[in-house]
Amino acid sequence: MKTPDPSLQLTVDSMLETLPPVWDRISYNLRTAAMGQFGISLAQFHVLRHIRHGCRSVGELAEKKQISPSAVSQAVEALVVKGLVTRVQESGDRRCVRLELTPRASDALDANFRENHIWMEGKMALLTPADLESIRKSMGILRKTFCPEEN
Repeated sequence: MKTPDPSLQLTVDSMLETLPPVWDRISYNLRTAAMGQFGISLAQFHVLRHIRHGCRSVGELAEKKQISPSAVSQAVEALVVKGLVTRVQESGDRRCVRLELTPRASDALDANFRENHIWMEGKMALLTPADLESIRKSMGILRKTFCPEEN
């Protein structure tokens, strides 16, 4: 058996120690804003974001979020009831339903994004230009490594 590279082990350990608490803080901020604006869960908020970014069906959302279609259907139904998502029938086939955001949902996502952008800028404002560049570069590397289908 090959001996693991110590640098690789340290990097994985660092990621596992750093990413969860960082994401916890970011998701808390997102969740608080989403719940305050609409009374929706973080999962429902993410459904809105995925619809905005091109997922147009329950099947696509389930695949993207890696959860069951029935769980996505429940989230979508709650968002429809709240007036944040509409279902549009495609080409006369009742089985083909496209999901769209309402203008209210689009406006709220814009506001949420601005709020969170400002919050993150505040957290990162004291970093040096070199640190900021290093973070941008690292984010690109992580995206290529963990989300190659998006590149």
